[in-house]
Amino acid sequence: MTARARRLGVLAVAGAWWLVLAAAFLLNRGEDAGRLPALMGTVLSRAAQGPVWGPGGLHSLAGLLIAGLIGLAWYGLGDAIVRRLGSGGSDETDDPSLEVAERGLLGAGAWSLVWFFLGVPPLYRVSVAALALLAGLVLAGVALARARPTAAGVARAVAWAGLGLLVTGQVLALVAALAPPTAKDTLLYHYALPKAWIAAGRAIEVPYNIAGYYPLGVEMHAVWAMLLGAPLGVRVAEAAAGATVFLFAPLLAMTVYGWARERGADRAWAAVAALVIAWIPTGYDVAASAYVDLALAGYTALAVRGFGRWWATGRSRHLLGVAAGVGGALSIKLSAAFLLLPLALLGLLHALGAGRGAREATRPGTALTAAGVLGALALGVTFAAPWYLRNWVRTGSPLFPFYLEMWPAQAPGWDLERSRLYETLFSLYGDVRSPLDYLWSPIRLAVAAQPDLPAYYDGVLGIAFVFTLPLLGWALWRRHLDVELRLAVLISAGLFVFWLFSSQQLRYLLPATPGLAVAIAVAGHGIERTVSRPLRILVLGAAALGLPVLMAWFLALDPARVVLGGEPRETFLARRLDYYPYYQVVNRDLPATARVWLIDMRRDTYHLDRPSFSDFIFEDYTLTRYVRSAATVEEIRARVQADGITHLLVRHDILLDYERSPIVDERRPRAENVAKLDLTTAFFTQGTRMIKGDGKFWLIELPSARPR
Repeated sequence: MTARARRLGVLAVAGAWWLVLAAAFLLNRGEDAGRLPALMGTVLSRAAQGPVWGPGGLHSLAGLLIAGLIGLAWYGLGDAIVRRLGSGGSDETDDPSLEVAERGLLGAGAWSLVWFFLGVPPLYRVSVAALALLAGLVLAGVALARARPTAAGVARAVAWAGLGLLVTGQVLALVAALAPPTAKDTLLYHYALPKAWIAAGRAIEVPYNIAGYYPLGVEMHAVWAMLLGAPLGVRVAEAAAGATVFLFAPLLAMTVYGWARERGADRAWAAVAALVIAWIPTGYDVAASAYVDLALAGYTALAVRGFGRWWATGRSRHLLGVAAGVGGALSIKLSAAFLLLPLALLGLLHALGAGRGAREATRPGTALTAAGVLGALALGVTFAAPWYLRNWVRTGSPLFPFYLEMWPAQAPGWDLERSRLYETLFSLYGDVRSPLDYLWSPIRLAVAAQPDLPAYYDGVLGIAFVFTLPLLGWALWRRHLDVELRLAVLISAGLFVFWLFSSQQLRYLLPATPGLAVAIAVAGHGIERTVSRPLRILVLGAAALGLPVLMAWFLALDPARVVLGGEPRETFLARRLDYYPYYQVVNRDLPATARVWLIDMRRDTYHLDRPSFSDFIFEDYTLTRYVRSAATVEEIRARVQADGITHLLVRHDILLDYERSPIVDERRPRAENVAKLDLTTAFFTQGTRMIKGDGKFWLIELPSARPR
């Protein structure tokens, strides 16, 4: 067989593989990409009914400006740290985008720690936020003065940044991030906790919001942004918070692009690597919703890249990236601990001789022992330790609310039973039933994943990674990837395995993707040009299949008019949150002394301006316990009144439906369960006043407690 025939055969097989995956993927996209024409028609119809822009758009612009200044403050502090601890320079191979991204991530992590300690005393104040911003901008000015960019250079950088946001589709995520928040976890704690902390002036414990015991490194930036925006109103504050958290998306894309360039990929293949990451639909959703998983992916990439550089060069300055990445990741999620094991094991292997080739090229004073990398990991753990130490002091366990069976702890609204239920809830994602399901999972993940369906990973990844698996396998087999990228692939594979045996939520897998994307780019660049160019088009096309999906999600949200000021905030929220009109009644009509019990209402306390009570995650847990142990309405009411509850806001369509109600205990006879549902209905209706109700929600005023 001639070389030309062999090349054509390879491309034919690759094309057939692409078609099979693309067809399978598109056949499962009827609920999003398949509805694009209808969604576009709905958006255009709404636009025709009212103005597209208005004065409210200035609020979004102000929020965007605040986020941009915070981003500069990140860079300023990151640059100061690098020059102080990192020998004051970069490698010759460092791409400018990688340098900016690394300093931005490092600075963001350092500022997060600053805001943690500012929350111990009551220093969450607008004046403190302004002083912190001023300090960060001074550091950024020093860094930029050292670089001495020209006016033309700055204009060119801004133009390239704007073009990058447009090409990657991240501009859509930015617009969505500027809109009033509606995503579940954002309303549950990403914004709700900063709002409560700002009101108190410090990082208080928020009763029954168990998310307050998570490491909340990214949420610290929401606090900063909200404080800076607060004098200009709630819309500016939440737009600033959304745009600030969004910044981790372009930082991740820049990291991947620069990393690929550093490892030898040309500009075209490096851009493909960045687009493979940017066009993941779930990545868009995370960036648009003020979720934290892209930040976690960025810090993971920082740690893995730094570890590979240390392994290959022996330069101790690269351990700063390992420490910063590990510390930043652990400050975001406890699951980042999965990153520690492969890094520690590989560090030990290096000390035992796996890196002898690099040892000969090192200069005196470099760290090539296990102590070096273990010290960097320890430094990263120390960086994140304040979050876990505070947890330990408050609850009795640094790992709370997880692993209560191994490490007992307590806090209001949480116990061992709820901890077990929480672990069971995480296990529902992915629906693995046999060993074959683990082997099949990469294909299923690529073509069948769906948002809001736990059995289908609750997200969409796309086919790019599965499509390029043969390319990666070939590059590894032929040793076309250097040791740094082989390590990146190995660590990414380890993170994937950890993910398979934990909670298979798709966004939890995002930290494994940057290293793979860089390896794909370098592997594609390394093959002969006649194959590389068409293969690059196929990889780009595989990634681009995510664009219709994320476009459909953007159109379903339809945030453009509210961001531009044409749609009022209240109208947008009522359109997106069917319960929001009830919140408006609560905020407007109930007295300041009222205390509302939210039952099956997503525990959205961000949009609620009255004191409230609600169980975390299991939002009917307390009511179910009260009903199951009571014989009369008076018994339930006495317990509720003892809790200080004056009003109920309940989603009754599920709660009172025999087939779906958590009150129904399958271990009991049907007659007993029916009686308990009747008792619940009586508690809602006997002697109460219905303030507002429909077929889904009830807002109920309870009778006043009788004087004793």
